Amino acid sequence: MSDGPDAPVVGVDLGATKVVSGTVSADGTVVRHSGRFVHANDGPDGVIRTVARCVRAVVGDPAPDGLRMGIAVAAQVDPHTGTVAYAPNLAWRDVPLGRRLSEGIGARVAVINDARAATLGEWKFGAGVGVADLFCLSLGTGVGGSAVVGGRLLEGDRHAIGEVGHITIVGNGRPCHCPNVGCLEAYVGGWGIAERAQEAVRADPLAGAALVARAGGVPSITAETVFRTYRAGDPLSGRLVRETERFLADGAVSITNAFNPAMLVVTGGLVAGMPEFVEVIASAVRTRCQPPAAGTRVVLSQLGENASLIGAAEFARSAP
Repeated sequence: MSDGPDAPVVGVDLGATKVVSGTVSADGTVVRHSGRFVHANDGPDGVIRTVARCVRAVVGDPAPDGLRMGIAVAAQVDPHTGTVAYAPNLAWRDVPLGRRLSEGIGARVAVINDARAATLGEWKFGAGVGVADLFCLSLGTGVGGSAVVGGRLLEGDRHAIGEVGHITIVGNGRPCHCPNVGCLEAYVGGWGIAERAQEAVRADPLAGAALVARAGGVPSITAETVFRTYRAGDPLSGRLVRETERFLADGAVSITNAFNPAMLVVTGGLVAGMPEFVEVIASAVRTRCQPPAAGTRVVLSQLGENASLIGAAEFARSAP
């Protein structure tokens, strides 16, 4: 792997439980993909070891000289220092992720928020190519977002603009993993859907029998369990999906009114499992937004679950 402006760059997507990596060419093509690695969310040391194994799966060991690497993480990060300031779903604070990976792998490492990386990927290579004003809503274990306004990817004072998973949609509502309650993420993030489902099953074990049978136990019920059991016709799962759609619509209307994008790109693992969520959002935007925002075009990500990986690589490619 040679150094230079057109050389492949490694992109990494680090989530609450998974890591994927890939070499990405200058046109946004994923040349080689690691497949999914799972980490135990057992603190920075264990997670960083898993990231290193994942990266070596695509570049070998030792890493090639001059390797550039970008890592997208569900966190508030300082892109100048590569430090993860706060990652609620990883329970990290002030972790020098860029430095540690650079030392462990032997690469120039750039660190970026995962939603901002997905936005960059979609804007440069996906659904948002040529769009000067867009918002990318990322639905996964957590909920995040980022905005391009006037042809510029926004950052914010502490590089945390677009944290829409933590807008309040229910007053005095469910506790979030952040210090707030009633957050959008606590209702429509993967962990929030799982918690709501587990509570519903405990409240009515008979109604929850299909979910328990599919998951193998109440603590093992996930958002994916809910979606799959819903598609099999389970009434409780259907109720949970309808509730999730209502909360998601509420959040999407607020986001679209606030940012006034020409395009709202919906991405992430949850929408990969429930692509119907895109039309739920589109309908809410058309019928419930104020007139300047109601014409926003709502589209599914073109890059799919590789959006953050591709965006992270592009971020690293353009880093000084």
